[in-house]
Amino acid sequence: MPLRVRAWILGVGIAAIFPLLILLLYSPPDGGQRAELAQFLGRFHPLAVHFPVALLLLVLVLEGAALARQSWDLRQSAGFVLGLATVAAIGSAWLGWLLAWSGGYEGSLVSRHMWGGVSLAAASLACWGLYGWKRSVYAAALLATAGLMIWTSDQGGKLTHGDTFLTEHLPRPLRRWLGGQRPSEVDPSSFYAMRVQPIFEDKCVLCHNAGKFKGKLRLDSYEHVMRGGKDGLVIHPGEPGKSELFRRVTLAPDNKDFMPAEGKAALSGAETKIIEVWIAAGATTHIAETAIQGLPPSSRENAVSPPLTADYRPQLKEITALETSLGVRLVPRSQNPTDGLILRTVSAPERCTDASLAQLAPVANLIVDAELARTRVTDKGMQAIANFSNLRFLDLSNTAVTSAGVKELMKLEKLESLNLTQTRVAHTTAAELQAKPSMKRLYLFETH
Repeated sequence: MPLRVRAWILGVGIAAIFPLLILLLYSPPDGGQRAELAQFLGRFHPLAVHFPVALLLLVLVLEGAALARQSWDLRQSAGFVLGLATVAAIGSAWLGWLLAWSGGYEGSLVSRHMWGGVSLAAASLACWGLYGWKRSVYAAALLATAGLMIWTSDQGGKLTHGDTFLTEHLPRPLRRWLGGQRPSEVDPSSFYAMRVQPIFEDKCVLCHNAGKFKGKLRLDSYEHVMRGGKDGLVIHPGEPGKSELFRRVTLAPDNKDFMPAEGKAALSGAETKIIEVWIAAGATTHIAETAIQGLPPSSRENAVSPPLTADYRPQLKEITALETSLGVRLVPRSQNPTDGLILRTVSAPERCTDASLAQLAPVANLIVDAELARTRVTDKGMQAIANFSNLRFLDLSNTAVTSAGVKELMKLEKLESLNLTQTRVAHTTAAELQAKPSMKRLYLFETH
């Protein structure tokens, strides 16, 4: 390639990367949500980001094969693929910035991943510029770029799957050798796991999770709740009045500090009381039975209420295995083991697919509430949902389901509440669902 053409292409690449550096320095993600077009484009980042990774790996393979066979043709192919990888890396970096800037992301993990992505785009461009020049310098740059790619990919994986996704199930000998520890686990039968964490997951985790923790506060585990956020502790054991979290959820809804913010559903009176009693009792995972007496009668376990499902405890190991393999949560609805399970996907909705629902067949009759908003389920998945015989509450908002699939839900004799907001369900089908004897609430905002 003529030197003038190579210089011109390098100039275009630098011109594409330099504005990103300026934006990262002067307009980093701040947790705000912005224009829908920016969010729409940004959500292509998880799709696009795999292309530069695959192409850079292919470059390494081609260069290795070219070295082994002394093949000029393979070297030329490597140069062409490297050019494609550079273009893909720059495009992915821009989409990533749009996603983080407009989608409500913030925090050091997001920043590290973004800086890694932009640096990877710049490093790929540098490798392309060095291609065909001094062989040893090019090889060193390519290997360094591969290392940067692995680190950046790891940061992205932590955003979507959590900090300990790769290490939490390390075999014990490896964990001792590497000095790692399994993250502390909360007893699933504890008061915190049964009563407090479900409230956080329902009302708070959407904005306070591993990838999107506003105010540097995560509420997706007991350990992170007690660690607090950028302004310090949010829970002061034994003192609800001094606990910032409790103060925020009990403010007037029109107060700018009220939480949950941005029009999300506020905690109910019973939920607020549970949080208050938990903090007052010491904010530990297990609290004394006497403390529970302070809860509203409607919030306590009712021993005389009829069972909603079979007892889930004999299948606890199977439930845990499904949570790990599918990336979902199966949370007990209450301390009563026959009150069923809540299927939650808020931490990683993109991982929940039709295949995931099919794999839940062994516990289908234990699920009474399925929260599938923004997941990748389609009409095919409704066939699996139709087997959730005890399902009472179902949220399918912002999914790709249509009238054809939703008709399968007519088989659910106990379904009381169905959210079809922003789906492609016809009003005629909605009318049929509304006529179901068990149906009490049907949400149809912005259906097509």
